[in-house]
This record gives sequence, C-alpha cells and structure tokens, in this order.
Amino acid sequence: MALFDWSDDFNVGSKFIDDDHKKLVRLVNDFHEAMEQGRGNDVVGKVLHNLVVYTQAHFTREEAEMQRIKYPKYLAHKLEHDNLIREVTELQSSFASGKTMLTIKVSKFLREWLVTHIKQTDQLLAKALA
Repeated sequence: MALFDWSDDFNVGSKFIDDDHKKLVRLVNDFHEAMEQGRGNDVVGKVLHNLVVYTQAHFTREEAEMQRIKYPKYLAHKLEHDNLIREVTELQSSFASGKTMLTIKVSKFLREWLVTHIKQTDQLLAKALA
C-alpha cells in the first residue's frame, strides 16, 4: 500500500521540479512498501540507496536553477537540502553497518519532509522561476 499519492496540490508549476517530485514520491512509496512487506535488508537497503541518489540529483538540479536566477533564498533552501542529505546518508550508513533498523517511522518522516518541502520551500522557488 502506498504511503501517499501524488496530488495536484504538490504541483509547483515547474515541469522539471514537478517531474522530479513525482519520482521522489514513487521512491518514498517504494521504500515504505519494501519495509512494510518485510522484503529483507538487501532490498530495503537498495531502495534507500536509490532514494538517496535520486534526491541528491534532484537537489543539484534545483540548486543550479536557483543559482541561475540568483534566487535570494538560495542559502536557506540549500541548507534544507544539505540537512536532509546528511540525515539520510547517516541513516543509510547506520543501516548498512547493522546499527539501525529501518522502520515505518522513517518512511513517514521522509513523506512529511517531502510534503512540507514541496508545499512551502519549493512553492516559493517555483514563483521565482516563473
């Protein structure tokens, strides 16, 4: 069962950002489903890795656009990106070393972070890009 579905409420009006966000929603749902179904550490670890890699690529694209338009809130926006990447990278390392078990709570955290980031921070960026 999907953790959350894409909704038009998440559209920010920038095609590349919206397309990236749709992919991130799918990856968070894949991660949640892998854990929920108890598919095993190898599968969950691989899905988490894919989520981290795609998130980094998405943030790189967003940050390039912010720099291109000289976005005044660039540093604050980038800090949000950096903090999430740090948190999920630490989680990924801890999981890979066997120190941390991934739980549904982790996928719900990712969902909440993504929803909040899209509806608040990225909405402001999209207005600046328009």
